[in-house]
Amino acid sequence: MAEKDFPLYQKTLVKEYAKDKIKAGTWAEEGALQKAEEQLQTLLPKGVHSPCHYFLSITKEPTKEIVGYLWYHLDLNNRFKEAFIYDFVINEKEQGKGYGTKALEILDDHIKQQGGKKITLHVFAHNEKAIHLYKKMQFQTRDLVMSKDL
Repeated sequence: MAEKDFPLYQKTLVKEYAKDKIKAGTWAEEGALQKAEEQLQTLLPKGVHSPCHYFLSITKEPTKEIVGYLWYHLDLNNRFKEAFIYDFVINEKEQGKGYGTKALEILDDHIKQQGGKKITLHVFAHNEKAIHLYKKMQFQTRDLVMSKDL
């Protein structure tokens, strides 16, 4: 990701994360943006230059038009050599065209080359398209949190 693209990406990320937390029922609408901003600041105290965090643009060939973004963390001092995907988004109008699949295939190779041994992520249960993609790419459910509204 070009450094110049990070501020807009960050602004969009905060809004979308807050919206997903509200939709999932884990946050109230009031204060959700502030919570999202605080969490992002904690994770990325140096923004795009935060150690062990990587920001990638997903582009359409041959035009190099950006169709999505991927943000992951990989600290090779972690005994599991585990990368964690914090954000993975394909623009809505470009979904279903294979960009997500290709990006994850490239990411697998990229993380292996860095010395990573495992990739983990969180996906909101209401994001059925993403769940389908992750299952197709052989991610396995390792933990499941369930709740019921009364």
